[in-house]
Amino acid sequence: MRETTQQFPCPGCGADMVFDIEKQCLSCPYCGNSVDLSIDGDSVIKEYPIEKATETASRDWGGKTVIIHCNSCGAEAVANANQLTAECAFCGSIHIRPQSNEDLIKPESLIPFKIDKQTSLKKFKEWLKKRYFSPNDLKLLAKEEKVQGVYIPFWTFDADTNSFYTAEKGIYYYDFENVYVKDASGKGRYEKRRVRKTRWYPASGTYRHIFDDVLICASNQEGGNLIKRLEPFYTQELIPYKNEYLSGLCAEKYSIGLEQGFTEAKSVIRSELYKMIRNQINADEVRNLRIRTSYSDVTFKHILLPIWIAAYRYKDKIYKFVVNGQTGLVRGKAPISIVKIIALTVVVLSLIALFFICFRNRY
Repeated sequence: MRETTQQFPCPGCGADMVFDIEKQCLSCPYCGNSVDLSIDGDSVIKEYPIEKATETASRDWGGKTVIIHCNSCGAEAVANANQLTAECAFCGSIHIRPQSNEDLIKPESLIPFKIDKQTSLKKFKEWLKKRYFSPNDLKLLAKEEKVQGVYIPFWTFDADTNSFYTAEKGIYYYDFENVYVKDASGKGRYEKRRVRKTRWYPASGTYRHIFDDVLICASNQEGGNLIKRLEPFYTQELIPYKNEYLSGLCAEKYSIGLEQGFTEAKSVIRSELYKMIRNQINADEVRNLRIRTSYSDVTFKHILLPIWIAAYRYKDKIYKFVVNGQTGLVRGKAPISIVKIIALTVVVLSLIALFFICFRNRY
């Protein structure tokens, strides 16, 4: 792959600078120079009306970027043109190619990496050691070059919701009934017992709630479930986007568009409204709850959240290990060694057989 002109040249030696996670600045790996990335006090994180997304949301990523397409898994990442990688972060394939940038909505904000590469690699090695039933040669995959830093795309949505609901609410009351019971000898008799019953009443009303930063992952990669399990991300630490934070890293191109993202957000909102309204109804039980919701003042923003990912192939299958780049939380999948499972089964069965032999000889 051909590299283009450097985008963040070091003022001291002219080499490419990269984002230093520990110092939270641009740093030169050769001469040690650093460039401060402090946020301007006037910088604000904007949210855009969803109905005017095509008009208001910026497409300027702040520098020369290129989309890298993987021919193996289909993943697409946005990277600085001078930071082209030779390997796909999502499947480890080398069958990747750059292609022209598209009309992508620019990230409005991001959470910079707080966990560095060495820490994520250490976590990867520790995680592999705990995979007791994984193949022995799996530890050979715990190499530094196998762990890559990627910003994952998310949408956040704000919405003012007004809901009308109908339901049936149940109120408990107690009554006494004659119950036929049998004693230990099998003789039956009737006795009075206190029994809980429910009276049902119609219920209806309105409920208003303003949702803030409903988080929707905009990646549909196979590892999306792993990424979901890395939550929570603390969005109060979002800062305005700067292209410099991508230096030495890459960002996945969103594959779930704005419209689909809002559809998923409404599903999350409906689930939350169901719980909120159910709690609002003053009853012991609620059934047949139906909710009609209208949305207003819906706004969105495109954000990037940090993860470290190790995508490795083992016997033609792809396995992934991910680390939350903000909190250090780890999740992953690993292959299982059939030989180890069989060996353990044989040992357990042998111990059981030995126990029965000893038990029989004793008695």
